[in-house]
Amino acid sequence: MESQSLLSGLLLFAGGLAVFLLGMKSLNAGLRKASSGKIAGWLSSITGNSLSALLSGAVATIAVQSSSMVMLTLIGLVQSRILTFTQSLGVVLGAEIGTTTMAQLIAFSPGELGLPMFAVGFFLSLVRRKRGIALAGEVLAGLGLLFFGLKLMGLAVAPLRTSEQFLSVLATLQNPILCVLAGAVMTAIIQSSGAFIAIVITMAQQGTITLEVAVPLMFGANVGTCITAAIGSARSMRAARRVFLAQLIFNLAYVVVFVIFLSPYLDLIRSISPSDAAGGLPRQIANAHTVSNVFMAIVFLPFLPLYGRFLTKLLPDDPEEIGRIPAVWHLKDSALATPEVAVGLARQEIARMNKILGRMSRALLEPFLGTGNGRDIIYKHLPVSEGLLMREEKLDFLERKVTAYLIHIMQEATGEPLLRQAAALMALAKDLESAGDVVETLLEEFPSGGNGSQLTEEGKAEIERLHEQVCREIAAMNLAIAEMSFQRAAAVLKEGKAFERLFLELGFTHMKRIKNRPESGKTHDLHMELLRALDVLHHQTMSMARSIIRMAGGNES
Repeated sequence: MESQSLLSGLLLFAGGLAVFLLGMKSLNAGLRKASSGKIAGWLSSITGNSLSALLSGAVATIAVQSSSMVMLTLIGLVQSRILTFTQSLGVVLGAEIGTTTMAQLIAFSPGELGLPMFAVGFFLSLVRRKRGIALAGEVLAGLGLLFFGLKLMGLAVAPLRTSEQFLSVLATLQNPILCVLAGAVMTAIIQSSGAFIAIVITMAQQGTITLEVAVPLMFGANVGTCITAAIGSARSMRAARRVFLAQLIFNLAYVVVFVIFLSPYLDLIRSISPSDAAGGLPRQIANAHTVSNVFMAIVFLPFLPLYGRFLTKLLPDDPEEIGRIPAVWHLKDSALATPEVAVGLARQEIARMNKILGRMSRALLEPFLGTGNGRDIIYKHLPVSEGLLMREEKLDFLERKVTAYLIHIMQEATGEPLLRQAAALMALAKDLESAGDVVETLLEEFPSGGNGSQLTEEGKAEIERLHEQVCREIAAMNLAIAEMSFQRAAAVLKEGKAFERLFLELGFTHMKRIKNRPESGKTHDLHMELLRALDVLHHQTMSMARSIIRMAGGNES
């Protein structure tokens, strides 16, 4: 009979947990929509101030109620070089603090409010004409489901107080280290520290576990939540993997410190928390979670630069990865005080961007026509398509950096010639970035190379002729940009007329081939997209040449 009752309790508990997780998912989704992607923008604006990074991490986690989401966003920002690894460390500490708010909320025992909140939230979410009200309803409905799930779990665990089987299991968890391990494993399985801590607090509310068991379980949840960052950084570069390592070591240090001093720490928590029978224990658990995370953040904060250097030595950058990571080579902040020097550095960086585009353009046809060996020319372990996308990311990164640098120059510049040159360079950077986007779009539309192997030999030869012409134009722009030469830019424009004649001729030839050989129609889409991509690259190159000519005050014709 007891086993049947235990089975019913487990089913009720599983249902309550499912409702809780559904509510958390709905709550997170509503909060993410309300933030409209601002979390990544907010985190990406962090400067070198560790305290501001910590506060940003805490507020971001509170705003979306998901430290996992913040950690994954952070790994992405470090991977894309928008944030440095050292800047990310403060956010890691802040995320650990922000995640404690859910425990504080659950400690209020709001289970009875669950269904009314869900009902109100659901009907508000139907008000589609007013997005703000609908989003508020979605958040409220998610919170209501979360609270109702807690109530169901509470009903399920209440009978466990008298269950001999449960009490025998509980007896094995008197060792705090076993509690930490159990908490870590359970959190890793359900991939939500908030959900596991909710389970712990619910069991405490029903009197099935003590503070001595609950707090080590909660410590384990902090370690178990690192699994999300581990998965998110698994295929990332080493700088991004160090973010996961930073979180893991921080949480392991946290566990070691508080397990060693567990008894005096629990005495401290009891002294600063309510002790009434109804709500004392849940609040003590929530406070233990908050105080421990805040304490460890305060201890780590002054040593973050040192911590960052230690982790970099522990997991150093891979020299090959460094070449793949977007980075500026020529821009120096110290030169901004002398705009004439700074604009020369910006020109060098843009010339480098053009060389990157040249390398991309030379490899552009390989994924589609099967030319070459299918590997990147420099990073031999990368497929050629991944090498193209990696360089497209570099162009995006460099365009942002160069544009910001040129804006500083324009703010400091006094003469019109310098302003004109900075404006022309800004246009060049944008053209180069747009040219890179063409390659990305083509690879997205035909991710496996389309059916390029079925292109006719005549069709391949025509595309290669046009491709060779574009590569010559882009190569000719190298010196035009490096020297900001009116004559060289004019020569590129003149060369471009040959491309336009050839483009029209080859387009007409392709249409005749389709008419005479219907099988050519099978590859028509790919053929025309390749021609279009080459045409866009040509026009972006011509736009760059015109920018140089305009800067020199010359006539484009």
